[in-house]
Amino acid sequence: MAGARIPGPIGTTPHEDLSHIPMTGAIPYTIGQASMVRIPIPDTNGLAIELRSRGWVPAGGSKSTLFFQDITGKRHLRLDYGYNVQTKTIDYHWNQKGTYPDFGIADHSPAGSTGKAAYAAAKYFRYAGRVLVVAGIVIDGISIVQADKPFRRTIQVAAGWATAWAGCRLAGAGGAAIGSMASPLGTAVGGIAGCVLGGIGGYSAATALAGAVYDWAEGTVFRPLPEVSEP
Repeated sequence: MAGARIPGPIGTTPHEDLSHIPMTGAIPYTIGQASMVRIPIPDTNGLAIELRSRGWVPAGGSKSTLFFQDITGKRHLRLDYGYNVQTKTIDYHWNQKGTYPDFGIADHSPAGSTGKAAYAAAKYFRYAGRVLVVAGIVIDGISIVQADKPFRRTIQVAAGWATAWAGCRLAGAGGAAIGSMASPLGTAVGGIAGCVLGGIGGYSAATALAGAVYDWAEGTVFRPLPEVSEP
């Protein structure tokens, strides 16, 4: 059956046959996972960028949206909104415990207008990210069902997800290190941006390699060696 002819994306000719290009959830998945992956911050003795609190959380939930924290959450720098004992008012500020040597920010330091913007961005991305991950999974699931070789596509998707997660952490750590030269907010921006780029690269490379390996194995005929009688 001939593939449908549809208007192509930028860079393709009109009505070009794109039916051979597999549907993929790479973009929503890799963008969304940046809201869920624990992105390491180099040279901070175990701190990582996260959008959810670890450890104890008040009954009403945490009012912080951006966290640089260790695996327990006890050592942290977090962007908070609420009453600030230092300024005696309600504002956006940093709360920290044990991270002053890493970031040079004292407890209850005001975060200003940039902190306000970062607070809102982290808050909305935390929820939007999960929606994007689910969308990516659904799209990849559909691509498996509709594929001419479902098993081949399944291997590609599984490899893509795993490598995207690893690529996110690796590139995210690099981005966080670069961003930290500017400020803690630079740490977050660099880390999340690196995570997205590393995830996209990891997903693309893994799916291509997995497909190539599958095609090679499928097209390779292994001939048994002739039997030789024992002396």
